[in-house]
Amino acid sequence: MKSRPAFFEHAAFPSVWPGALLRQVPGPSDRRPLVIALPYAGGGAAAFTEWRTLLDGDCALLPVHLPGRERRFQERPYRRMTHLVRDLVEEVGPLMDRRVVFWGHSMGAAVSVALTIELARQGTPPPAHVIVSGAGSPDRRDAKDLVHVLDDERLAARLRQYEGTPHEVLENLDLLNLVLPVIRADFELLETWSRPRPAPLQTPLTVLYGKEDRSVSEYQVDGWPSYSDRPVDLRPFAGGHFFIRAHVAEIAEIVRERAIGVGS
Repeated sequence: MKSRPAFFEHAAFPSVWPGALLRQVPGPSDRRPLVIALPYAGGGAAAFTEWRTLLDGDCALLPVHLPGRERRFQERPYRRMTHLVRDLVEEVGPLMDRRVVFWGHSMGAAVSVALTIELARQGTPPPAHVIVSGAGSPDRRDAKDLVHVLDDERLAARLRQYEGTPHEVLENLDLLNLVLPVIRADFELLETWSRPRPAPLQTPLTVLYGKEDRSVSEYQVDGWPSYSDRPVDLRPFAGGHFFIRAHVAEIAEIVRERAIGVGS
């Protein structure tokens, strides 16, 4: 088999060790705001490399390193939201006395909501801001559209529709067989989550979405304002589900503003 592409491993995050969701967390003397970045289904920390570089001077972007991918390729992925959130709380909770922003794309958007809800349940201060992209509100997800139960052929076809999986993976059966179990597990995590009904989060919310995203309807996007009792900012962008890749600089500026407190 040929060597694995960057989809599996990325040199931009050299200081890694098994079991850690967050790495290279700045020490207490570094008072930059923290941005906890939560990836989409099948995605990893490398998905946020460009933003990490652009934001480095103003805030510390900390991508979540999920098992089953990149340097944690040999580890079993999460299959239940409660398990992932439990472990995230252990690592994120102690940081919440600082200015922290959550940013999640697609699956990561749901994780950011679940994490915010659990932190509040435990009496931990909320994030200063939550940014969600490429996702509709949790209560408006189509419960009948279960991606994780599709056979491999149909699952691969769905990935092509999202236009987020590298072409080199989709066209190589060996690579595809390696990534499909992880992607299936991620969708299982998302689709078995007992999605909360709108219960206002005590944090401002920014919603970024692609105007041509066939997987997220206008109706689903319009459900987000009921998830916060603070200002909710809806921001449309040209593009489909992975519109963020075509608007790196614009989105970096939004993340920066939310992290340092502009527009919060």
